[in-house]
Amino acid sequence: MNFIDKALSEITNGEDLVQAMADIYEHAEVRKEFGNLPSWIQNIITVIDYDTELAMNGLDFKSYKNVIEALTDMGLIEEAKVLTAFENDSSQENTDIYYYNLALNNDYESFWDKVYSYADQNIKR
Repeated sequence: MNFIDKALSEITNGEDLVQAMADIYEHAEVRKEFGNLPSWIQNIITVIDYDTELAMNGLDFKSYKNVIEALTDMGLIEEAKVLTAFENDSSQENTDIYYYNLALNNDYESFWDKVYSYADQNIKR
């Protein structure tokens, strides 16, 4: 049984699934199989990765296209809008404004509750 199958076999709800993905997302095996995972699991892993990078590095001057797509698919539209605005105007003087407008900085718990709900909906399919 691989990392992904083991993680998925132990879940009972969306929060469990997100935690399981957070526990394994950096393993080489998971990264190797990333493109073969269902898109909704890819979205969750992308958001976990985004949260980790944001906590460690703040907003970087890089493309957030895949994160914006994942957030949009997940219904986290406001977060996607802030990142889109940042990508369109990543000037140093505005970076702090965009950073502080991110839901992950303003309402961390509510943001993750939405991710858990997204996972719950997809688990039930």
